[in-house]
Amino acid sequence: FWFEHTPDPIVGAVMSATFGANGGSLCPPPLQRSGVIVAVGSPMWDTTTAVDDAFLQQHGLRRGDATAVDTPTAFANLKAAACTVSARQPFSSVGGCASNTARVLACLGHSAALCGGIGRDDTAVCFRSALGASGLHDLTRNLADDAGGCAETGEVLCLVTPCGERTFAYLPGASATLTAVGLLDALTTFAGRQGSLALVYFDAYTLLCPGAMPEEGMASARQMGALVALNMGSQGIVSSMKERLWALLHAGLCDAVFMNESEAKELCGNVEGADGSMSSESACKLVAALCRLTVVTLGVRGAWISASRGAAPEFHPVSPADAVVDSTGAGDFFAGGFLSAWLQGQPTGTC
Repeated sequence: FWFEHTPDPIVGAVMSATFGANGGSLCPPPLQRSGVIVAVGSPMWDTTTAVDDAFLQQHGLRRGDATAVDTPTAFANLKAAACTVSARQPFSSVGGCASNTARVLACLGHSAALCGGIGRDDTAVCFRSALGASGLHDLTRNLADDAGGCAETGEVLCLVTPCGERTFAYLPGASATLTAVGLLDALTTFAGRQGSLALVYFDAYTLLCPGAMPEEGMASARQMGALVALNMGSQGIVSSMKERLWALLHAGLCDAVFMNESEAKELCGNVEGADGSMSSESACKLVAALCRLTVVTLGVRGAWISASRGAAPEFHPVSPADAVVDSTGAGDFFAGGFLSAWLQGQPTGTC
């Protein structure tokens, strides 16, 4: 289910589309259907360009994945090179997995906020202004107060190839500095002002933050009565954090998990007893044993969904788009639309 990268006013219209409407298993009612939503992740400033596969190969980037860049200088050089050869006018916008999902939830009428580490620079000013324009509550924090911080806001270079696939190169900057103490303070303050927490949504990039921030944050959210959702983020993150991801799943910290096909196979491929080929259905079934909701997206083909803990996954096809233009944010937008319907107890096919 691929979307063109579009400004926020169009996100709501995009996400009003459903797949497999008028069918599907009923999702069991969530623990809470009302309340505020907080997305926890990496606030990033995106620059989107159109390049060919040769550019990716030249710079050692695996198509469809996300690769960290070591230094600001290296990132600036890569961005300049991509902008120079871009087949269409490069543009910048608010980005980051959690931010994209939160914007969709806000467009669909939910009271939603974004929490994450942000820098002390002009990019941070632009980012925060764009959050307000999206209808999001701003819980971003400059961690100079919490953990030494970082002056630079995180950035992502989105490289879109002719097939519509996106590849990311990113500079974490301040995005990887959120602490468990900072998150708990933000959740407590926001809930005190806005009401009970319905959902706290984490992206897997939070695993790059200090200590056990996501694990402690998930536990705190559960103690506050919220549901917890996790988006796996990228195959690279899953590969490097596989043991930690399985540990938090086995600890029962996640109610809902979203992952694409490559992330699911990376997570489940070497699990004891797993099928050597590890189909997407099998991966969905393995994770579903530990979660209330498990979704494995298959791009233009649809998704495997387990609608309750231990339930057999069901396949939901989709009607493909006429043309794939840019898949940047597609999975994030999908998760936002799905969660909005799920929190309202809608059937899986409508979600």
